[in-house]
Amino acid sequence: MATETPEMIDRGALPPAGTWTFDKNHTRLEFVARHMLSKVRGRFTEFDGTVTIAERPEESHVEVEMQTASITTDTGMRDDHLRSDDFLEVDEHPTMTFRSTELRPTGENTFRLAGDLTIKGITRQVVLDAEFNGWGPGASPDNPPLAAFSAKTEIDREDWDMTWNVAVETGGFLVSKKVQIEIETELNPQQ
Repeated sequence: MATETPEMIDRGALPPAGTWTFDKNHTRLEFVARHMLSKVRGRFTEFDGTVTIAERPEESHVEVEMQTASITTDTGMRDDHLRSDDFLEVDEHPTMTFRSTELRPTGENTFRLAGDLTIKGITRQVVLDAEFNGWGPGASPDNPPLAAFSAKTEIDREDWDMTWNVAVETGGFLVSKKVQIEIETELNPQQ
């Protein structure tokens, strides 16, 4: 693995305009929810999409499709429950999607990305706080250029009709309504 140097990675200028795709080996689409007292982290392992970087950054566009059955928290029984009708209903809704509708710069390398998140056939707008982490050549001359971004937001799962829960004797509920979404991605130019 090559070591990044300031000469290799450009953190001050956006990558060239064009369509970029996810480097699936270096992209994580994760979520965090509270389960009783602890936080549970999960992710979607099967996904596809594009990021179209425009000459004017605010005209850029993101589209992502995730396979709902690919959800994993590394606990089989919990994963099966998340795939069931109590949550994602993967048999009826095999995909969930995000399509951006607006990009608003908020700083030199930060922006807000608004878009439509569709889960179980229900579409709601979400806003992600995002950061451009830089771009540059691949790790070797044979590898394509790469660009890196991070993004996060918080959603209420009940907005997508995922209302299953159990009251806990000590007060509160077994699973939090709020879910944090965290994305770390590297992109390559579309071939």
